[in-house]
Amino acid sequence: MGKPFTLYWSSLATYEECPQKFLWSRGWGAIDVGAGPGRKKPRPVESSRHHAIMGITIQGVLEDLYNNELWKNPKGLKDRLIKMTEERFKLELAGSYIDWNRSPPKEELLRICIEGVCGYLKTMKHNRLLGPYAKSEVDLVGYVNKYTPIGGRVDFIVRRDDTGITILDGKNSLHKGKYTDPDQLRWYALCFYLSYHKMPDRIGFVYFRYPYGTPIEGGDDVEIGVDWIDFSREDLRGVGERAVEVRRSMDKGKFEATPTSNACKFCDYVTVCEER
Repeated sequence: MGKPFTLYWSSLATYEECPQKFLWSRGWGAIDVGAGPGRKKPRPVESSRHHAIMGITIQGVLEDLYNNELWKNPKGLKDRLIKMTEERFKLELAGSYIDWNRSPPKEELLRICIEGVCGYLKTMKHNRLLGPYAKSEVDLVGYVNKYTPIGGRVDFIVRRDDTGITILDGKNSLHKGKYTDPDQLRWYALCFYLSYHKMPDRIGFVYFRYPYGTPIEGGDDVEIGVDWIDFSREDLRGVGERAVEVRRSMDKGKFEATPTSNACKFCDYVTVCEER
């Protein structure tokens, strides 16, 4: 390897899904896949980012809510956040390619963003997701062993005396759990442990489209806003072992294609992949 490489969850998940997909989407070492040594392969077709900008907009506003401690001035907070969402959405829209033949109308995208931000306030209040330490987009880096640095950029970390340390990942998924992997949160828990030598107390997914109070279909119950994920030291040890194995394979230059319906469904290179 010619330059340091810290393994993040997205890279591990992509490599385990299809090593060639990882290589083409990121690049590696001195390998040339069409744009020069170490560079990612040019995309044959530009992908519409209408799905991505909603989650990016929501998370960007909530990052300001936490890191700028906007919650300390609750009067008019909801209205201020709505205005911030509108402004952030415009910026993301201006810098993104959107195929309007495949995307919902702009007004619909913005509505989902505003509802996601406002809904999070309900989830935050009900679950007491504030405390002496409450930050968003927190970088964590640690070493599984001396050859395997791993990292995570965590959406929310909250520390309270009553609930301890909480790690949360925000999702704007239309369907809960359909495109989420609990091991992503266990990965973040491992990164936290390696960084601070302490286990977090809770980890969970926040689904922005299912905030606290949303009726649960088929019953009288409502969503609490967070889907808590079970984890143990053995779970963390397991994802650490996966990191070591993936990094070892990368260093050996193993980037063969392993096409499957799931791996290829959202791959930017499916039209130029001979194995597919």
